[in-house]
Amino acid sequence: MSAGAVAEPLSAADRASLAAETGAVNMAVGALLIFDGTGGLDHERVLTRLDQRLHLIPRYRQRVESPPLGLANPVWVDDEHFDLRWHVRAARLPAPGGDDELADYVALQLSSRLDRSRPLWQLHVIEGLAGGRVALMPKMHHALVDGVAAVDVGTVVLDPTPEPLAIDPPPEPWQPRPYALRRHLGRLAAAPVSRAQRVVLEGAQRALDTSPRRAAEDLRRGAELVGELARTRPQAPATPLNAPLGPNRRFALQRARLEDLKRAGRAGGGTINDALLAAVAGMLRRYLEAAGAPVGEHARAPVALVPVSVRREGEEGGNRISTVFVDLPVGEDDPIARVAAVAGAMRALKDSAAVRAGAVLVGATGWAPPVVSSILMRTISGVRAFNLVVSNVPGPQQPFYLDGARLLEAFPVVPLNPAHQRLSLGILSYDGGIFVGLLADRNLDPAVTVAAEALQAAIAELVAAT
Repeated sequence: MSAGAVAEPLSAADRASLAAETGAVNMAVGALLIFDGTGGLDHERVLTRLDQRLHLIPRYRQRVESPPLGLANPVWVDDEHFDLRWHVRAARLPAPGGDDELADYVALQLSSRLDRSRPLWQLHVIEGLAGGRVALMPKMHHALVDGVAAVDVGTVVLDPTPEPLAIDPPPEPWQPRPYALRRHLGRLAAAPVSRAQRVVLEGAQRALDTSPRRAAEDLRRGAELVGELARTRPQAPATPLNAPLGPNRRFALQRARLEDLKRAGRAGGGTINDALLAAVAGMLRRYLEAAGAPVGEHARAPVALVPVSVRREGEEGGNRISTVFVDLPVGEDDPIARVAAVAGAMRALKDSAAVRAGAVLVGATGWAPPVVSSILMRTISGVRAFNLVVSNVPGPQQPFYLDGARLLEAFPVVPLNPAHQRLSLGILSYDGGIFVGLLADRNLDPAVTVAAEALQAAIAELVAAT
C-alpha cells in the first residue's frame, strides 16, 4: 500500500466472503441482462456510460490490500492503476447467438475467479445475439456487494426512461470518498417518471437510510437464526443435486409469463411465489425420475432454501426478507394440488415467530436477492438442510433502459457456495415476465439442461391446468 493511500477496513462479512473462496467455491455473484438492438448499443457506448457514472460507486475503483505477514485485516484501497477497459469486456457469441451460446458464455465466465489484485468486478458486453440484441453480464465478488444496500455496475448504467438522465460529473478528478449512490437515486427520483417507477426509486432510497453497521448486524442475526434452524431440523434427503462441487459451471435460462403464474397461484389458493415453487417441485419430479431417484408419495421430499417476503400490510420501508426451508411436494401428481400444498406450508412458515425474527431489510426493487441468499447459504454450508436454492424476490414491473435500449430480460445468477449443493435457481419477475437462471456444477448428472427442460415442462403443465 503506497504512502498516503486512503484505506477502509473490510467488514466482517467482506472478510468472510474472501475466506470462503477455497477449493471449488467461487464467491462471484452476477446477472444476465438482455437488451433490444435499439440505437446500436455496443461495447464502446456501455464503456462511455459507465465512465460517466462510475463516480457514483467509488468502491468499484478500489481493490483489496492485504497487509504483509497477516499482521492486520485486509483493507479497501484506491487502485492507482485502475483501467476501466480491463473491467469492461467485449465479447461476441458464435452463430446463431441463441440461448445455448449465451448460457455457455455465462458458464465459462462463472467458472473462473476474479483477480484479487484489481477491483473485484467485471462487466461483459456480449454482442452477436440473435435479433440484434445485446447482453450485459455484471460479475462481482460477494465482498464487493455484500450488505442489504448492494448495488452493481449493471444497476448504475440503467435509466427508468428511454432518454438517458443527465448525471452531474464529479466536481473534481476521482478520489476515494464515501458512496455517492444516494445522489444518483435523488436525480432519478426527480425525473418525470411514472408512479410505479417512483415507488421503485423511493424504495431504494429508503433502503439506503439503513446504516451499514445496523445492516450488518441485522444480516448476521438473521443468518445465525437460519443456521440454528438448519441444525435443528432433519437433514434433507440425499439426491443427485448434493455431491461435491467441482470448479466449473453450467448455466441455463427459462422464461414464463407473470400473468400465467398469477393465475396458477390463484387456482391453488396461493401466490405467484407458491406457483413458482410448485413448478420447481414439478421440475424436480421429472429431474429425479431422469436420475433414477425415488419420487413416489413415500419418498422423502427434497428441500428448497427460499428467501421470502415477510413484510406485513402497512409496514414502511423496503422488503423484509427471511429465509425458510420448504419441503417440495414432488410426490403429488396434480400440479394444482402442488400449488395448494406449497401455499399451506408457506403460510405456516411465514407466520412463525422464528422466521420473522430472522428477517432482514432489503431494497424495494428486488434486484439483489442472490446476495442475501448467498450470505445465508454460507452460514449453513456445513449442514445438509436443503437440496437446492430457489431465490425469488419480485422485481420492478416497469421497463428500464440503457442509452435508449430497452431491457427485455433479466436473469439472476445465484452462486453455488456450500460444498455439496450443485444447483441453484435465481428467479426475477420483471416487466410482465418471469426469468429464471439455473446455475449448476458442470459435473451435475443429469446435466442442468435436463433440469431446465423439466422446469419448462412443469410450468407448461401448471399453466395448462388453469
